[in-house]
Amino acid sequence: MKFANVRGEVRLNEPLSSHTSFRIGGPADALVVPADREDLITLIAEIREQGVPYVVLGGGTNLLVRDGGFRGVVISLQQMSAIKVDREYRSLGGSFVLLHAEAGAALGRLLSISVERGLTGLEFVTGIPGTVGGAICMNAGTAQGEIGDVVDTVTLLAPSGEPVLRHRDEMGFGYRTANVPPGHIVLDAKVILRHGDAEKIKAQVKRLMEQRKARQPWGLPNAGSVFKNPMDEAAGKLIEEAGLKGRAAGGAMVSDMHANFIVNTGNAKAADVLALMEAIREKVLEMHRIRLEPEIKIIGED
Repeated sequence: MKFANVRGEVRLNEPLSSHTSFRIGGPADALVVPADREDLITLIAEIREQGVPYVVLGGGTNLLVRDGGFRGVVISLQQMSAIKVDREYRSLGGSFVLLHAEAGAALGRLLSISVERGLTGLEFVTGIPGTVGGAICMNAGTAQGEIGDVVDTVTLLAPSGEPVLRHRDEMGFGYRTANVPPGHIVLDAKVILRHGDAEKIKAQVKRLMEQRKARQPWGLPNAGSVFKNPMDEAAGKLIEEAGLKGRAAGGAMVSDMHANFIVNTGNAKAADVLALMEAIREKVLEMHRIRLEPEIKIIGED
């Protein structure tokens, strides 16, 4: 597998365990880091010419890669991470700023910049890992809000190599979902934030971070919430009531701090996580008559 015209980094047979927060996963045939947007377009053209599958990695924080790895190209947008002010304007409700962020920008960095500028609207992403592109694809959020709440526009790259501009109401944002068609890649997004009280914003971010650290496992590799919350229910509560906290399969374990987290205790394989997920789904279905749906994305082969 060769990419003659790609200027960015190309790594063959790259272990994906080094690129996911779970620290789990077999190798990709190729991991490619395009140098910029034009390089990404070149890469997509060469991938199409070779007829191989591809997937965008994002931050690897909501992802489980199977032990056999991924047969195809994994694309990292880490070099496409610029964040800048697009424009400022006044309207009913105050003074607003439109921030432009490329897909590879870390969500935490976008929050930090907004806090530094005294901008409110993104506090809910406190403690959420990953990239802007990944956050758009899954409409990342918490009980306090979702990324779709603040998005103005999103630019997608179609498989043809053409950019496609989508406004918020065209993105189909829902609970942990967005309308990003198959084969399309998020290039960037613009978010609308409002000028606020800088000290209050900082205090809110600090409070939310303390809450997340108190409720969720820190220090052990994991991929965040494993299952989506069913309607009017919390997946973690259902799993805990099923008596599954601390349940283990190989090196994977249901966190004893938050039951909707599976942690890698040191040597977990994807097969361990998948076995644990299946056991959780069966037990919750048996006890609560509720079928849990995965929130994490699963790719690759056994």
